[in-house]
This record gives sequence, C-alpha cells and structure tokens, in this order.
Amino acid sequence: MQVSRHAAIAAITFLLTLISAAGSSQSIRDRIRLSPEKRTPITEQQANELTLTLNDAAIRPIQVWVRTAGAIDAAQRSITARLTGTDAAQVRVGQRVRAFPPESRSSMFQARVSSVVNRNSTTVITVTLAGPPHADSARYVLEIVTEPIEALSVPNEAIIESDGKRLVYVQVEKGRYEPRDIEPGLQGELYTEVRGGLKGGEQVVTFGSFFIDADHKLKGF
Repeated sequence: MQVSRHAAIAAITFLLTLISAAGSSQSIRDRIRLSPEKRTPITEQQANELTLTLNDAAIRPIQVWVRTAGAIDAAQRSITARLTGTDAAQVRVGQRVRAFPPESRSSMFQARVSSVVNRNSTTVITVTLAGPPHADSARYVLEIVTEPIEALSVPNEAIIESDGKRLVYVQVEKGRYEPRDIEPGLQGELYTEVRGGLKGGEQVVTFGSFFIDADHKLKGF
C-alpha cells in the first residue's frame, strides 16, 4: 500500500513537532534545577525569560471590599443600601466606593460613604457619587473599600495552596528561591496577612511562582 506525498509530509511534520516539544521540555528542566538544599537556582537571564517578579513582605493595609447593592435617589446623587453582620461593622463614613450600574458593568463611578446609620439589626448606608450617574440606572452594585487591619502581608498571587498548606517561594539570595510554609490571616482583595513564616523585608516570588513550584514537585522534593 503506497503512502501519498501529503500523508508522508504530514507524518514527518508531526514527528518533528514531537522532537521539538521534547527538546523544549528538556531545555526547561535543564534551566531550572533544585540544588541539594532544595532551593531553586535561576540565572538573571532565565528569570527574565520566565518574567519572574518579586515583592516584599511588608506591613501594609489589608483591603477588603464589602459588596452590596442600592437604589439611587431622585436627585441622582446618592445611593442608599442596607448591610448586616460583619460587613456592616467594617463600613465607615469617608470610605471609597466603586459603583456599577447592572446595565453596564464596564461603567465604574467613584463615590464615598457619606452616612452610616444603625437601625436595629440593619445598617443603612448612603454613598454619594463624585459625578453624574449612568443614564436611566435606578440601582447600583457597590464595592466599598475597607481596610480593617494593617499587618505583615504578601500579594495574593504569591501564595500557593498545597496539601492543605499555604506556601510562598522566598528569594534567599540572588537567583535562589526556597519554598516556605506560612500561616495566613485575613485575605484581602490584593494582599493576604501573614501571621507566621516570613519576616518583613523578605522577598517572595509573585508572578512565576507556579512555574517554580511545578518544577520543585516534579523533582520529588
């Protein structure tokens, strides 16, 4: 049975693709090697290729966004909403608010909390828009920016969940990274509180941490 010219070309192309993929995989494995002390050495050039970024563990406010919805008044300036429980306890006059009309989630309006009134088990809040509202929108989704604590923290994207634990990759010296178990606390929109496992000023991998973690696990550490 003869093989057509097109079929032969397709088979050769497929074979070359497999060889290329195998070579790329080997190249990646060669470029990132764990040293005997279970640290990952990476050259500056390799870090640039992997677009690794670092961020300090530092004391900073932990932002938690309280989300609710409310109706705008007849003057088209103020939005009233109701909150209960722990969310209500975090809201204060003066906090920043992002308001979105359900009809257009791409339209975002800046506002501030202008009033907080407790009524039995419910808290009534009023937010005032900084400018004109969205045309014909009677209701708005509100994201109230609260900062309940200021604590040692790292960016959320630096944290990896593994076997019920949370870990980050710490730069122990230039170009070398080691996994470190941490005790997380309050998780905010951008940062997570760290109650144990890190010291202020230590640098952790943010973008690129999952690549290092995958290579670490493949080598059986």
